[in-house]
Amino acid sequence: MSKEEPSITMFDKQYLIDTNKKILERHRRLTGERVWIGTTKTIDDILPHVNSVGNSGNKREDVVEKATHLMAKITHAQPFEDGNRRTGIISTMQFLRDNGYELEIESGQANLDIRKMLKEIKMHMSGLHKETLEQISFYISKRIVSL
Repeated sequence: MSKEEPSITMFDKQYLIDTNKKILERHRRLTGERVWIGTTKTIDDILPHVNSVGNSGNKREDVVEKATHLMAKITHAQPFEDGNRRTGIISTMQFLRDNGYELEIESGQANLDIRKMLKEIKMHMSGLHKETLEQISFYISKRIVSL
């Protein structure tokens, strides 16, 4: 009898919307800058895409793949009026925590590296390039630890 891998916990669209709203309200409070709170129709593309990947049965590998696509797809699809990269990073970190992992991002170069990768996705809106996804996957896999 083979041991079953624990299932992967996902969240719903409303979680993404609520996370984005909290990020933007905090930004407005801290900076006084105007923010745009709202969603676009692409919000409906995010979770089906994430659910379509990372189904090998190896929990750690599947969690990394889903986290990679969650972060990248939010940046690529631009489902929010503002704060897409921040929402992608924070939602991905929560997804990892919900599944027993933590992403260790320091405030220095490692943080700049992931922001640069996500900026590349935003600049090349034609598609999610395999090379960029591989870079993000490598970044996440080298920085997650079990809780």
